[in-house]
Amino acid sequence: MIFNQWSTLHIEPKRRTEFWREASQKAKTPVTPNVPWPDDFEATLTMRGFEELALNHVQVCSPHDVVCTPSDLARLERPFLFVELYASGKCDVLQLERGMQAAPGQPFLIDGRREYRLNHRQSVSMLALAVPFAALGPHAGVVESLVARPQPQNAALHLLAGQMRMLSAWPHAFEKAESERLSDLLVGAVHAVLLGAREGELTTVRRERTFFRRKVRQVVEQMYADPTLNPQVVAEKLGISVRSLHARMAQDGTAFGAELMAHRLERAHGLLRGARRSSATIGEICARCGFVSAAHFSRRFRTRFGMAPSAVMADGERECAISQEFLR
Repeated sequence: MIFNQWSTLHIEPKRRTEFWREASQKAKTPVTPNVPWPDDFEATLTMRGFEELALNHVQVCSPHDVVCTPSDLARLERPFLFVELYASGKCDVLQLERGMQAAPGQPFLIDGRREYRLNHRQSVSMLALAVPFAALGPHAGVVESLVARPQPQNAALHLLAGQMRMLSAWPHAFEKAESERLSDLLVGAVHAVLLGAREGELTTVRRERTFFRRKVRQVVEQMYADPTLNPQVVAEKLGISVRSLHARMAQDGTAFGAELMAHRLERAHGLLRGARRSSATIGEICARCGFVSAAHFSRRFRTRFGMAPSAVMADGERECAISQEFLR
């Protein structure tokens, strides 16, 4: 295990900002600090290296900001994912035009391949785990959608946070073999966090899509008999644009016209099965279900059910007659 520590306590104030910038690069987290009051900037950075991983403990006793600039990115030997965990103090996080305020005990992710900013309005104590993107395997692709936002509170996230706290406080050095095992353990926990967050995102997306389709079907059920019903009417009812309506339905492999036609045909089939010739004609049922042309209705119906509307009505009458005969 690699162990290094840097402190500004014995650095003259005018050199502390540059000293901290150099120390952050050596700890695999290159940033440019913005220090308003160098005389008060007392900071300590402790790095524990586990093979290709680095676990840093940062303690700063005054307000300050750090920014990862293009020049900082150019100093990286390889790209890293950073898992950040504050023990005390809060942080305003900004990356990819997304922002959040990180509170103590709330892990979050930073993409070390992109610029970012961490604003600290008070003293902070925090941990940062640097994991090479090469170690993330197939999970690397989900990182961009997860950075600078609260993570789902699941067991994997709490396990990783606990591992980071325990290892940062461990008082003894680790032998190489144990360091390798701990590196594998940390990478496995990061994989679990990324996988869990991705699954959580997919579940949310599926839930939102199911809810949206249900809302569309509710409008169709209420208005299917209106022959003028069209995407513009439904989009207005839902408070979205027509383009959004079509795009969101296409995500589920369907279209508004197909949903409307399916509902009208199913409704017509049910009415035909339950109708008697004396109570409703095929033309009346056709109109009741929003069809303007009886010929168009008949073609669509035959394509959908493989039978003419008259044949379905006749089957319904026979079943009704049999039921009545049975009840006598």
